[in-house]
Amino acid sequence: MRALPIRFRLTLWYCLIFGILMTIITTSIYLIQRTSHYKEIDRSLLSISEFILNETHKELNKGVTLSEIQLEFKNLSLNGVVFAIEDVKGQRIASGGGSIKKPNITLPEMHGMKAPLHTFTDLDQRYRMYVQAIVIDNETLGYVLSEFPLYRIDHSMNFLLWLIVSFTVLGLGLAALSGWYLARKAFRPLAMITETAKAIAHTQSFEHRVMYDGVRDELGQLVETFNVMLQSLENAYLSQKRFVENASHELRAPLTTIRGNIDIMQSVDLMPVMERKEILDDMKREAVRMSRLVAELLILARADAGQEIAFEVVDLHEIALEVTYEIRKWSSLIRIECQLDHQTMVWGNSDLIKQLLIILTENAIRYTLNEGSVLIRTR
Repeated sequence: MRALPIRFRLTLWYCLIFGILMTIITTSIYLIQRTSHYKEIDRSLLSISEFILNETHKELNKGVTLSEIQLEFKNLSLNGVVFAIEDVKGQRIASGGGSIKKPNITLPEMHGMKAPLHTFTDLDQRYRMYVQAIVIDNETLGYVLSEFPLYRIDHSMNFLLWLIVSFTVLGLGLAALSGWYLARKAFRPLAMITETAKAIAHTQSFEHRVMYDGVRDELGQLVETFNVMLQSLENAYLSQKRFVENASHELRAPLTTIRGNIDIMQSVDLMPVMERKEILDDMKREAVRMSRLVAELLILARADAGQEIAFEVVDLHEIALEVTYEIRKWSSLIRIECQLDHQTMVWGNSDLIKQLLIILTENAIRYTLNEGSVLIRTR
């Protein structure tokens, strides 16, 4: 299964976090609004019912029967509340604010419930009702009913819910687009590095660089480090290329000399001893030169392969004697002397030290006149 791109995963996480926060915030707003509206309705029902009940008690205390009560509520602000006064038989004594709806249960049953406030549905419309009993001398004479139709509040809350859902979905869409844009912009340097690496792999050239002119943040430092690495690789590649070219040129010369000397020896049946000796010495020198070049190529190949150089305790006396013995074989015109004062031990690689000493001795021989001498001395 193919893994999702990092930009896509970051966008998903961004949308998830944004969606959770939006859900918490919008749900809190909706619940707070809904609770505050319904609490305000309940307070209106309670206050109006208490006022009507107090006025009813005043009239009853004057000796007026419940059926004869005449109440005026001109100064009463109903705020959409509908009320009614009924006796225990259900006959309406007084009402105001409009027609009142009743639930399917009786008023005594409603009043006997633990919660005095009731919500019921009639013809797909919800109503909130508060029932209080009119009690005189422990005798229930009737009930005060106050009711508020909830369809306007329900419509407002449904509209608010629709707005919240719409804005949440729209916000998630905008969050996804902005998250994708920001992730793409943030990872643009990585895309540039990828394209540069592909170009290097395609052209096999380290001349490419990542062109980045943004801020020097973590990604900017990564681009800078990547370009520095490319510069180092290019320098190493050019150095290796120059070395290979020089080595090829250097190897071509001794090979040509050796082949020429071999052709001469094959073409001449009876060759003077001195001339044959000179040809053999020349071939030996070129062979030693080739050995040195091959050794250098081997060192370079090991370095490119990442092989570590083995270090050990090396006796310079033995190496100096070996180099002196080998060079004396093919250097007959120059006298090679070796002076060893005392035993000298160093920490290094014997092959590399020997190769270095051979190179130094060859350079000394090259710039020494015939019948001169070269001294190898350890201290």
